[in-house]
Amino acid sequence: MSATTNWTTSKNDLLKWINETFKLTITQLEALGTGCIFCQIFEYLYPNSIQSNKVVWKANTEVEFIKNFKTLAEAFTKLSISKSFDIQNLSKARYQDLLDLAIFFKTKFDKQAEKRIGYDPLEFRKGEEKKIIITQNRKPVSALKDKTNLEDSKVSPQSVLVKRSSSKAQNQRRKNESTDLTKTPQLSSITEIVNNTEDDEATKVKKIKQLFI
Repeated sequence: MSATTNWTTSKNDLLKWINETFKLTITQLEALGTGCIFCQIFEYLYPNSIQSNKVVWKANTEVEFIKNFKTLAEAFTKLSISKSFDIQNLSKARYQDLLDLAIFFKTKFDKQAEKRIGYDPLEFRKGEEKKIIITQNRKPVSALKDKTNLEDSKVSPQSVLVKRSSSKAQNQRRKNESTDLTKTPQLSSITEIVNNTEDDEATKVKKIKQLFI
């Protein structure tokens, strides 16, 4: 016999229990179809059994719903708690499946000898929600470094033109210097002409001028 036939708690009683214990404002059992509330109820019953960062608190797709229910199933398995449920049906917010699991948890809660004193359900959820928001807006340091290096490596067209013009001027200057060097006579040749005793002064001047042609 299923829990729904041997237990008389109504849907409204379940919603009231969930809202008061976990500080929520859900009005329909279908809201449990995201899986995150069930994960928190399980963690309340079995402290530290599910880490807050394992739960997708802002789940709004079926893929994320399934992820939460898989996290819940893993917690059941880890603690060797016998309870079968259909993840696909739960993630699709099938009423009967949600009702059955909610009644299962309410039964466990009522049988719990000691309640968790000082338990803050908002803090358990809020801490991870803040962390998720920060993570989404933060850029890895490596990504910032890569971007900086990329910007430093960019060269404007004007810079390219200046570099090319400068290079061209340097090449022309080297060419001119090379040409001038070939037209400049060696000092030894001039000295040889000046020391030649067989030529008169006019002949020496003429020979020296010819060296510069």
